[in-house]
Amino acid sequence: MVTQQASFRLIFKGRLDFGNERTFEKVRLHWQGRTENYFKTNLLFKMEDVLREDAFSLEVPQQKVIGSEKSWRMTVELFRELAQYATVGYIAAWCLGDEGVVEQTFIEPASDKIAVREFLRGRQLVGVLGKEMEAAQAFSRAIEKYEKHALAYERRGYVNYKLGNYEDALHDFEQSILFNPHHPDAYYGRGKLRMRKNDWAGAAEDFGLTTQHSLALQPIHWLARLRKAECLVNLKKYAEAHKELTLFLKRNFSESDPNFYRLPRASYLLGKALLGLNDPFSAIEAFDRALAMPLGEDPRSKVESLLHRAIAKHQIGRPEYEHDLHAAAQMGSVEAARLLDTWQS
Repeated sequence: MVTQQASFRLIFKGRLDFGNERTFEKVRLHWQGRTENYFKTNLLFKMEDVLREDAFSLEVPQQKVIGSEKSWRMTVELFRELAQYATVGYIAAWCLGDEGVVEQTFIEPASDKIAVREFLRGRQLVGVLGKEMEAAQAFSRAIEKYEKHALAYERRGYVNYKLGNYEDALHDFEQSILFNPHHPDAYYGRGKLRMRKNDWAGAAEDFGLTTQHSLALQPIHWLARLRKAECLVNLKKYAEAHKELTLFLKRNFSESDPNFYRLPRASYLLGKALLGLNDPFSAIEAFDRALAMPLGEDPRSKVESLLHRAIAKHQIGRPEYEHDLHAAAQMGSVEAARLLDTWQS
């Protein structure tokens, strides 16, 4: 008797660039040979659906399929083999069962090609304090070897942003988008630059593109939603901001997820949106939640929550607003000190 294999929700997303026709032909022959001799009919994708001869690439733009664990493993194995022909790119993949993520993997080139080696070296150096310039130089060498290296442009853009080289960072993020319009991190980086210029509409658009090109399984998806909400609050589009923030705050982030530490910021922004929607009672509840949470990644949220909770309390005639203003003023809020003088007089 044949036992039916369990079905899983399988998600694949990414792109591998092979650089030239000769390498692309090797990839095609590898796929054909491995299918005939080993993978047979167990692959989740047909070669003609994902190999792009016009771009010498393999592209899987957020494909969701139903398949067996065997099909998942064999498809991952083939993509891992093909990645070693690539100069740049990655394939991210998730296997989901009834209880959530069963397995996930990240496939990328790890060959001796200079463009590959220098990119990986630069990425290792990015997080090392004092090694930013060395990281940028490694990314530049990767780009010199392969001028369409979208990931090296994005990572160099991140380094330039950290160093305060904002025009260079903008150039890098836009080059990354040009060469790979499906990579969410470059849109996020450009959005951060636009926030610096108070271009709230442009930044909100970029963060929307970040979410469009990412999955809810990825931390950057939710971070982009939070940043977009902050832009919408500054644009006084409070109802739209409320929707984004409610989704963010309903998400059950684990403590290992970087967005867990952004929950106080999200609660504070929700309070501001509710104030803008003329609902001071709900705004106070949101500020209460923000202040009750462990200190997050952004220390501004505490003093700003105190300030705006005071404003909400003042609106509904609760005299304890003074305590919040005093606390915010002691933490350095000039606006809290001004309101304290104004309202007391």
